[in-house]
Amino acid sequence: MSGIRKKRAFYNIEDLRTAKKILMLIDGYRRLNIEDFAWADKEVKEGKMGLKFSKDWKEIRATMLKFAREAGSQKHLLNLAALQQILIQVGLVISAITTLLATLSMVAFLFHFEWAELVPKILSYAFIPLAIGIMIMLIGPPLISRKISSELEKFFARKKNLVINADLKLKDAAQKIIDSISEAIRNDKLKIKKEKDCELGLFNTDYDGIKIVKKPSIFRKYYIVIPEACLKKY
Repeated sequence: MSGIRKKRAFYNIEDLRTAKKILMLIDGYRRLNIEDFAWADKEVKEGKMGLKFSKDWKEIRATMLKFAREAGSQKHLLNLAALQQILIQVGLVISAITTLLATLSMVAFLFHFEWAELVPKILSYAFIPLAIGIMIMLIGPPLISRKISSELEKFFARKKNLVINADLKLKDAAQKIIDSISEAIRNDKLKIKKEKDCELGLFNTDYDGIKIVKKPSIFRKYYIVIPEACLKKY
């Protein structure tokens, strides 16, 4: 593989943050982590990944679009995704209410407002609904995400040819980005102050030139890796 990479024309990456996000997007599709990539279209168009990548992007996005359309044909998965977003939004509202009540209680007691004695009563009534809401916010979206992933795996298991061909293309695209980041690091083309700046988020680790520094956890379903070029330099 190293011999093949030397012959490749590296991408002229202008923005490391964008490269990291697009790399994770492409790699995620290999694990059927399907998401909207309109934001990536915009950043590629702005030239943040260089001219060569913008040309390759057409084929890459076409491959991802096939996955997205196939997944979109499963209406029950769309319903689950919609429910997931609703829970996330409800969770944000509950978090805001909790923060507001906590702030009001502190201000009331600090400045000895007359209505301070009402705060404990309000909190006693609100505690259980808020606690339930917070639990749903923390547990609901991850469980739905796992359910969607499981259903997608079953669905695409019946479309092996599509998955195998797409995986090869997406893996090659992700490897090119990793190689290009490594090359830019070696030649000081990217502003990197410390090793942590090089960290990449990946769902798959079958790439050349990377080292795993953190494995997935309960709250993070992807690996944290560092290009070997960064390890040698910093």
